[in-house]
Amino acid sequence: MKVSMIAAMAKGRVIGTGTGGIPWHLPRDSTHFREYTQGKYMLLGRATFEEMDGWFTTQVPIVLTRRDDYEVAVMGGGVVSDVVSAIRYAEEAGATELVVSGGASVYAAALAHVEELVLTFVEAAVEGEAVFPDWEGSGKWKEVSRVGYEADDENEFGMSFVVLRRM
Repeated sequence: MKVSMIAAMAKGRVIGTGTGGIPWHLPRDSTHFREYTQGKYMLLGRATFEEMDGWFTTQVPIVLTRRDDYEVAVMGGGVVSDVVSAIRYAEEAGATELVVSGGASVYAAALAHVEELVLTFVEAAVEGEAVFPDWEGSGKWKEVSRVGYEADDENEFGMSFVVLRRM
């Protein structure tokens, strides 16, 4: 089973405010995120899962939390206490891919297990305390695709969709 990671980050690897939410509104990236995760199992931290309440349609959330009493009321979804358990959960459910989808601590915990990064590089310097881990220091990666977009009426910042594969 493939383990991938999807994230959008601004300069300085900023991925979130640190108090919930992301510091931009980019419909193009939201569409990209939805399309990539469609029909896949997703690993999320509890806070990220709760921020995305009502968002799941064909995606199956696996929530990483330390809370023993936590429940996921989404069909097929589950709760785990570590990344290896999440991978096992998805494999046993017959998933072909587990997409690690945030937040920052989940990204950091899962990075060693990931074979592909699906990243959106947002062309902006924004304030935020949540940062993506240093993937470049975690091994060798090969860029396999890149598509860039300029800012427009709906997307205040330009962005590039980049896929990196662990070598």
